[in-house]
Amino acid sequence: MSASEEDFKSTIAEYLESLPEQFSRRVFSNPAACLAIFRLLSTVGKQLIMSMLYLESPIKLQEVQQWARPEHQRTVKSKVHQLRKLHILVEDRGQVLLNAIFREQLRNALTGGGDFSSFGTPCSDGNVRVPVTLAGLAKYADERWEKILHFMVGQSGGETGGVALSESVRRILLESKLMEAEGSKGMRITNSGFQFLLQDVGAQVWTVLLQYLRLAEKQEMDVVEVLNFLFQLVSLQLGRGYSTEALTRNQRKMLGELADFGLMYLDERGGGRFYPTHMVTSLTSAAGAGESAERDGRRPGDSGPLAGDESSSAGRGRANGSRALAASAKQRSSELLSPSDKGYIVVETNCRVYAYTDSPLQIAILNLFVHLVSRFSNFVTGVLTRSSVRRALSHGITADQMIAFLSTHAHPQMQGSTPVLPVTVTDQIRLWEKEKNSLHQTESFLYREFNGRPAFERVYRYAQELNVIQWASMERQLLLVSLQGHAMISEHTKKVKEQQEKQQRQQQQRVQQ
Repeated sequence: MSASEEDFKSTIAEYLESLPEQFSRRVFSNPAACLAIFRLLSTVGKQLIMSMLYLESPIKLQEVQQWARPEHQRTVKSKVHQLRKLHILVEDRGQVLLNAIFREQLRNALTGGGDFSSFGTPCSDGNVRVPVTLAGLAKYADERWEKILHFMVGQSGGETGGVALSESVRRILLESKLMEAEGSKGMRITNSGFQFLLQDVGAQVWTVLLQYLRLAEKQEMDVVEVLNFLFQLVSLQLGRGYSTEALTRNQRKMLGELADFGLMYLDERGGGRFYPTHMVTSLTSAAGAGESAERDGRRPGDSGPLAGDESSSAGRGRANGSRALAASAKQRSSELLSPSDKGYIVVETNCRVYAYTDSPLQIAILNLFVHLVSRFSNFVTGVLTRSSVRRALSHGITADQMIAFLSTHAHPQMQGSTPVLPVTVTDQIRLWEKEKNSLHQTESFLYREFNGRPAFERVYRYAQELNVIQWASMERQLLLVSLQGHAMISEHTKKVKEQQEKQQRQQQQRVQQ
């Protein structure tokens, strides 16, 4: 799981923290929502919940902190604070206990008890002539998502493949500030949109889902219903069909809008059913947790959210089990991904870039910060230059985002080295960023050729009182002031000059008398 995806998960957590306590109770009444929230937590948060899941009486907060080594107790304390803000933990007089509703529904989700309908109503494939395959779902989702990214980078004049984006997709792109209106019907990408293009797909999906929640609030929809349904969708099993008969009107509307993004596949044959794609089922899957566990030196299944779940009541409870999700994710990564998706970029120490791809979208994204030199049928060459990187920086793309993009899509032969990218390349990109950020253009006025030292000192003191001096040289009698300061200094010098002329006239009159 990438760092950017973790950032967007923390943003989801911040959204949940902002919900009133009565809203959180309604969310916790859904087992699928409790399981999804549990999976979104860090490893320490999961361990704290699992340790208190079957405690019926409160426990002292000091005892909870003592579960960790002394050097890690501060981390435990911060996670307890986060769980309290999420209303998962309840603290009273120095004692803590899991929220009763959350505790009960998470137990049901892990053991297969309670209301199974929160995990959807699975359909049998017996009455489907042409079954939906994992490969077909992956192709459908990738094509839908790439069409949106094509639209953002300006491919085919705002349309891809001759098919325009739906109104719901356009509305979310505008509301999320990823694009802005231009003219009567046109749209153009914003600085936030450029940053969005360099994020991994998981982070991009979180952005869309967060914006969908905000749009639901503006449309005065039931936020809890929307949130619970989203949590239900991310908990479904990849490749399995689910019935739409029991869904409400709002939920059916959500399915149609999410299908425009490639998160769902709607199949109206056989009474209506939908299939979640890998783009939504992988958001809280155990596969991502396994990857982070391996980086921490643990076995992927050591403290996973569904450890020991295989013996629970089959079918629907196990549809959300770690083995099913991990197996589907593994199958997709090994069978469905094209070579370019696995890693297609090679970066040399001299900042030359080689991309083994024929995808117009991947080439267009690479062109955001790489100066492309030549293009072949399935191969593109380019170079990271000062001008190309500065152009990307001017669009709001940061050096860390460029480095993360190159590292994420690095060729498998580069993935084996540590670090993945040459240090000379990453250092150079960051130096170009520092160079750009160190220089800021500001409209200023230079004062020179003063009528003597007293005149310079008089203007200098007044500018110093106004705090508008940007640079000054006492020896050369040069003064650089801001645009706002110039107007005030000009007015001041004009008054001083008028007073001096008035005094001179008065002196002349006295002499004549």
